[in-house]
Amino acid sequence: MALRVTDRVLEEIRARTDLAELVGSRVELRRAGSDFKACCPFHHEKTPSFVVHPDKGYYHCFGCGKSGDAITFVMETDGLPFAEAVRKLAERCGVKIEEEDDGRSELRARLYSLHAEISAFFSRCLAKTAEAAPARAYLERRGLDAGTVERFKIGYCPSSPAAISTWAEKHGYSPEELAAAGVLLPPRVSGGRPFNRFAGRLMFSISDRQGRVTAFSGRVLDKASSPAKYVNSPETAIFVKSRTLYALDLAAREIVKTPRREAIVCEGQIDVIRCHACGFPQAVASQGTAFTEEHVNLLKRVADSAVLIFDGDAAGRKAAIRTGALFLKAGIPVRAATLPQGEDPDSFLLAKGADAFKAVLDSAESIVSFQTRTLLAAEEDPKSAGAVQRTARAVLETVAGCDGAVLREALVSELAALIAIPRSALEDDLARLQEKRRSRERARKEERRTEVPPRESAEASGAPPPGEAAPGAEAPGEAPEIPPELDASSPANNPPPAEERALCEFLVEHSLDSGIAETVRESLPEAVRLHPFTRRFVSAWLGEASGSNPSALVELFSSAGPAERAWMDGALGTRGKTVFSELPPEKVLRDFLRRLWAAEADRRREELPAESTQDTDRERLGYSLMARKFRRAPWKTAADAFAALARAGGLSAADAADADSSDGEGLDG
Repeated sequence: MALRVTDRVLEEIRARTDLAELVGSRVELRRAGSDFKACCPFHHEKTPSFVVHPDKGYYHCFGCGKSGDAITFVMETDGLPFAEAVRKLAERCGVKIEEEDDGRSELRARLYSLHAEISAFFSRCLAKTAEAAPARAYLERRGLDAGTVERFKIGYCPSSPAAISTWAEKHGYSPEELAAAGVLLPPRVSGGRPFNRFAGRLMFSISDRQGRVTAFSGRVLDKASSPAKYVNSPETAIFVKSRTLYALDLAAREIVKTPRREAIVCEGQIDVIRCHACGFPQAVASQGTAFTEEHVNLLKRVADSAVLIFDGDAAGRKAAIRTGALFLKAGIPVRAATLPQGEDPDSFLLAKGADAFKAVLDSAESIVSFQTRTLLAAEEDPKSAGAVQRTARAVLETVAGCDGAVLREALVSELAALIAIPRSALEDDLARLQEKRRSRERARKEERRTEVPPRESAEASGAPPPGEAAPGAEAPGEAPEIPPELDASSPANNPPPAEERALCEFLVEHSLDSGIAETVRESLPEAVRLHPFTRRFVSAWLGEASGSNPSALVELFSSAGPAERAWMDGALGTRGKTVFSELPPEKVLRDFLRRLWAAEADRRREELPAESTQDTDRERLGYSLMARKFRRAPWKTAADAFAALARAGGLSAADAADADSSDGEGLDG
């Protein structure tokens, strides 16, 4: 939802905000005449050089040069973008601001309210019910006290199928709202009755940057009851995994207080909770996915550097290297701490204590040193020329993506010293890698600018389905053999278009969203001619989404050829890593569908006879106008028009005459 903030409203927010009170809630202020002084919250200093001028409404640090007003201060200390900082201050000082409704504001408001109330319900269940005794015992064994449990909003979800429904009825929430929140699976997905997604699990509340609960992660207590150790909320109107860092709402203010504004990045929720409980409140973790560029950008708002402390096994080291490369790409210095084999932050803190953990953090090495040492340790002969060459190339790949020139130069010098290779030799290889990166980026930009060409599948070219001969043609067994490298219909030579591959990636990213599944089922009929592989992929995805065949994608992968397996790997490998847009998923899906509908109309126009007659000219114009309607008309108008086209199998005279009606810019998403 977009804010409509005029200059007058901004001035009112600034005028109503007591800057000294706002800043004083974060740092200790001392009066200096009509002004106030403090040690700067933005850099480490012992002598106060940060001055607040409440009468003038601004602050300034004579040490680091930071200055601004109340809005800037909230943006800097809380890591919020401008709109969220304005909204937060407006709520704080009672200024009403207009918000542009995108049609989902009421749903979001209900979901925020539902999550807040059901989180409190889970907390009460944990504290008071006999059923939650194993959960309380588990937390006691893990050494998590009542204060920590309360601070992180940890709770317990009852196992009774009716427990959530009874709570919802009492508090005025419908089953549909519970399904939209991801707490229940809707009946059509779960086999005829609502299904409690988190039944019998220890519940970890997940909050956004403003501290509002937006999702949950449920940990199994009885391993025999479920093979899944954790079950997480699906993405909803208020929760997107790639834009959520666990405990960032608690850690942001702590990060800006540290000397280097350094964030501690862990792999799991329990690791983060243990860090906070043991005096390391700068810790955060990604939410059930690998760390992404968006996660780094979230941290960048409050952190100037980061230290990674992942599990001490091979997978943890590999994840640290990959994550470190993302920080370098954003120009953020990053270090990696090494834990003993088999340890994670939680187990290490429990066994060794805070002082030993601090020593590990203090001894963390740069990501270049960490990667170099890790790669050489895996070589049989680390001193051999081949080992040094392989290691140097891998580390230079990491360094080549670094956005900051000064940081990149320092890392190259460090690598040269680590492997005893002249810096000039590394610079030559680095230059070649950077040029390759630039070439790939130029190619990607060119691909995005280039319109996707019409599909040339067997269906589109009028060929019969596989295994069937066209009328009058030779039987399949008698057909002449075509060399695979010359067969244009061969999947290996005819991959799905980029648009369809992107659609498959989108579906994988939203595999638990029942609303997305319903829209796909209704709006992507057989009348839309897709690449054969895309059609099978969508069908399998719908089978999994509906619950009718939970292993449909696995079965498709098993039966696929090498080329199709590669395409599936490409789609499935993006899970949790692909961010399509800041727009809601439903809007992104509608954009995909509009383009597919328009492509189908364009294709039908191209299939008309080439000769010009009154009828063909009218149809040709009708399909052109219909394609424009699919792209530009309001969603319902476009959807109804395509449904009519799909039912009729073609464009009637009335359709051709009416194709341009209601055509306009009024897209409703």
